[in-house]
This record gives sequence, C-alpha cells and structure tokens, in this order.
Amino acid sequence: MKKQCIIIGALAFFSAFNIVNGQEKDDNEKERVEELDEIVIDSRFKIKKENSGKIVHKITSKTIEQNKGKTVVDLINRIAGIEINGNTSVFGQTLGYFVRGGRSNEVVILIDGLQVVNPLQNNFDLRLLNLEQVESIEISKGASSTLYGSGAATAVIDIRMKKAKSGVSNSYFGTSLGSNKTATKSNKGTVKQVDLGTNGTIKKLNYLASFSLFESDGFSAAKDMAGTNNFNDDPFRRNNFDLRLGYDFSDSFSTTATYSVNNFNNSYDAGSFADGNNQARESNYRFSFSPEYRYASGSVKVNFGYTKFDIDRTNTSFPGKSNGDNTMVDAFVKHNFKKVKLIVGVNLQKNKIQTFSIPFGQTQLTETQYSQKPETTITDPYANIVFISGSGFNANAGVRLNNHSIYGNHFVYNLNPSYRFTNENGYARFFGSYSTAFVAPSIQELFATWGNPDLKPQESSSYEFGAEYKLGDFLVNAVYFNRDVKNIIVFDSTTFRMTNGGDTTINGVEINTSYQFTKEFAVNANYSYTKNDVVAIRIPKNKFNANFTYILSEKTNFSLDYQYVSDRDDTDFRNFSNPLAVQLASYSLLDFGVKHSLSKQVDVYGNITNILNEDYQEIFGFSTRGRNFQLGMRLQF
Repeated sequence: MKKQCIIIGALAFFSAFNIVNGQEKDDNEKERVEELDEIVIDSRFKIKKENSGKIVHKITSKTIEQNKGKTVVDLINRIAGIEINGNTSVFGQTLGYFVRGGRSNEVVILIDGLQVVNPLQNNFDLRLLNLEQVESIEISKGASSTLYGSGAATAVIDIRMKKAKSGVSNSYFGTSLGSNKTATKSNKGTVKQVDLGTNGTIKKLNYLASFSLFESDGFSAAKDMAGTNNFNDDPFRRNNFDLRLGYDFSDSFSTTATYSVNNFNNSYDAGSFADGNNQARESNYRFSFSPEYRYASGSVKVNFGYTKFDIDRTNTSFPGKSNGDNTMVDAFVKHNFKKVKLIVGVNLQKNKIQTFSIPFGQTQLTETQYSQKPETTITDPYANIVFISGSGFNANAGVRLNNHSIYGNHFVYNLNPSYRFTNENGYARFFGSYSTAFVAPSIQELFATWGNPDLKPQESSSYEFGAEYKLGDFLVNAVYFNRDVKNIIVFDSTTFRMTNGGDTTINGVEINTSYQFTKEFAVNANYSYTKNDVVAIRIPKNKFNANFTYILSEKTNFSLDYQYVSDRDDTDFRNFSNPLAVQLASYSLLDFGVKHSLSKQVDVYGNITNILNEDYQEIFGFSTRGRNFQLGMRLQF
C-alpha cells in the first residue's frame, strides 16, 4: 500500500506542477487531444458533447493509433466506473463486465450501432474482437433501455469498425511479437499477432477486407500455489476476418453489408489452484445489412443483423456443445425539427439456442431437452426526443415498450435535462437523469437443468446528477449515480440453480479530468468509487486510472499508463458445497508504450506492461501477467 500511495502522490504532483507551468505557454501551442467533438451513442444523433446530458466517453481513432499492440478491453478498462475482470490473466480467461456495480448481462455491446448478443449468455464476448479492425469506441454509462432495449441497464458500448478510405486501393500488413509470463515464473511464453487487409473506393462502390491472427502461450490459467511449475500451459489462439461492401446508389440512398467471422481456441484449468486440460473452441459468424435513405431533414434506416454462435467443449471435463442464433432488426426514422431531434422506431429481436451434453451414465453427446422451446422474441417500439435550445437548456427524453414473449410488456423511460453556461474559453454544464431498465434472463437461465422457469426479470431505476467544467484545454467533470435493482438474477450454490437474489442499491461517484499542457504533453485521469449494499464479487470499491501522453514529434509519441485497483471480494469454490468468502488484495499496474513512424508507410511500436512486475490476483486462484515486452511494426502501401 505504501508503494501505491507513493506512485499516486508522485503522479498527482507531476500533474499539478505541469498545470502551473503549462499555463504560461503560448495559446498557439495548444490543441485539443480529442479528435472529434461529436457523439452519437447518447441520442443516436450527432450532437456536440457539451450539449449532452451525460458524460460520454469516446476512444477516438487517434487514441487507438497511439496504443498499438493493445486490445479492445485494455482501452475500455481505463474508463471510470468500468472493471473488466480477467483482462490481465491468461489471454483466454473468461471476462466479466462490471460497470457501476452491475454484471455482464447489464451491458449492451453494439457493433456499428447494431446490438450483438450471444443468446446463450445474454452478452457478447469482447475476446472475439481485434483492436486493429476498430475505428472508434463510444461508451455511455447508466440505464439506456429506452434507446437500446433489454440489458442496457448499466452501460452501452458502441464499437465502430474501420471503413474504406478514399482511393482505389489501400493495403496494410502488421506483425508483433512479445513475451508472456507471470511475475513469479521465468519462462519463454510468447504473444504473436499478424494483421493484413485492403480497402478502397471504386466509383460508387467501397470495400474493405481484413484478417488477423493472434496467438499466446507460456503459463497456466490456474495459479500454482505449491510453486512446483508443473502446471500445463493454457494457450489461446484467435482469428478474425471482416468483409465490408458499401454502395452509394445516389446522394440520398446507400447501403452497407458486412460479414465477419471471429473464433478462438482456448485452454483452461479445473478451477482455483487446480490444473486441468480443458480445450474449447468458440466461433461467431455475423452478417449485417443496412440500407439508408436520407432526405433534407432526416433519414430512414433499417439495420438487419444475424449472428450465429458455436461453442465446442467436447475436449473438457464436462463435454458439451452449444449453438445459438440471434436475429436483430432495427427500423427507425430520424427527423430534425430545427431545435428538436426525434427518432421513432421498432426493434425486433429473436433468440434461440441448442445445447448438447452427456447424460449421467451415458457416453454420447445428446441434445438437451428443455422444459420449454428454447426460443424468445422481443418486439420493442420506441421513441426518443432531443431538445437543444441554443440558449443553454437541453433535454433528452424517451420511452420504450419491451414486449417479451415470456414476460409480456414492460414500459421503460428516460428523462435527462441539462443546462450549459458558455464563455469564449469554454463552458460549465450541469445535468441530471432518471431512467428505468429491464433485463430478461437468458434462455439457459430459464430452461436449462440449472435454470429456473420461475425467474422474474431484473428491473432497475437509476438517477444521476453531475457537472462538467471546461476552460481552454482543461476539462473536469464529476457524476454521482444511484441504482435501485429488483429481482437480481444470481446462481444459488446451495440449490445449484438460478434464482432471484432479492434487491440491492448501488451508488457511487466518478471523476474525470484532462489537461493538454502543451501541444506535446497531455494528461487524462479518472477515479471511481462504487458502493453495493450486498457483497460485490470482484468489483473494486476504488479504482484510479491515469494516462500521460508525450508527442516528441510528428513521428514519435510516448505513453505512460497507471492503474490502481482496490481490494475486492471473491469466492473460494474449491469446496463447492461450502463456498467461502475471500478478499483479493489491491494492486497497481504501470505500462509504457512508444510509437514511431519511420516513414509515411512504416510504423514501429513497443510496449512494456506491468513494469513493476506486480504479483496479484484478478480472480481467486488464477494467474496474472507480470512484466512483459512487445515489439511490432505496420506497413501501409
């Protein structure tokens, strides 16, 4: 703890020193760190951040370029109020998304504005994505069910994939190699990645095709408590293929079609401190089609998406297979009435699954017979309105009717006013919101042998209020949130079935600040405090992130990232009939990165992660990565 306090104190002093001295710099030397000032996720219209009634986080393409060699999860995990558990364990570790004290099924993931969901778990696995194929990411926290439906109780993460550039042909090739070991084990583990792709525009047609291969090996998922170093390595292998075609029929009408294949092979162990030899494969096939007609004051658009998931656990201690289909149609009209922006639409979602297991006393995989047909449909009409007065007052309000094939109708709504005071050097804005959310159980949670057909849907109501102040290149904001949750969906380790675990209240504070000291040097930092009325498994009460970026020249930039995660509660399941509560110690991570352009066509980069070689646990009884090195290059032609 003493070491952590020293590091935090040193970083705070360094920032304060530069704020004082940076104010003496010529204003002409300053420029915004942020690449774009417009956001979409909060209202589904392009609006300036200062007119939004929430704090929306945007990871721009510039930020992604400055973080070569990182993952999608690495960047999202730096955002205040977000803890993605398992991110620094072995690369194949199952991830848990904990946003504002919530769980994975309370976060909606969008790809290019269209929700993607695995109906087996009611979430989407971010391990499937490659950051090299991502253009930008927007994150809105708090309930957003009025715009994004069931599951959008704590956050919506919109991941925008790269699009074709101008020119007939633009191609690239990239590769990287790094070490992969724990803090206590000296080994020869490696991380390797290869990326290649091409894109371009030919008259009215634009196209993009990209492929990526990622591999890691070197250490065991489970922690070797005895220190014998006899545990088997647990390698991870992923490949990604994206194909995008777009055609502009006219200035008013265009369409885009995408096809993606993402899959990984993953090895995992038997449990906490327990070696194993389990090998699984997960595949995701996604097709989307989005025609859009634009007119003077708005647009009409239909997003169609079909996603298929396959999970093969034949070579594990509990053999099985699973597959699921998700069909999503989102049709909507957006219209601008000068100061008022209106969106009206209907969303249709259909989920179905099929699973296979070996019944007791048998040796062959057999299709699971559910108590009801393993399918659900959700049909949601919705409307949302945004009012931007021009004089400082803004408002965002919406309603949605969730029509679930099992649970019937659930009405959700949102009210989000804000007020902004402006001056020539910046602004101050104050905002608040009240919203409700509805989270339906997954099909397996309802009808599997460990499921419960009597489960009630999880419902919540949230309110938040906060303020943001911007002066020149200095920005700070603070938000207080409170979420009341009813009928929490949990697994009961005594009955070995899903159940409703009662109600809880979760509240907390998030603070973000950034300052562009000079055109070369910028700092971003955030702090979050989260309090849960019940035991918050793997959710830190306190978390702090800081990023320091120094641009030496147009060709070279450096970055330093610090993260502190406080102690967390976890569960020891080694005696499954009598699980015990345990506490995981706090930890700090310090990472360094550098990127240099040898020419307009060639970039090289390097990373050092966990510089302090901290030995810690994200999950009780499982390993984490120690100090590791990575070198990479990218060639464009």
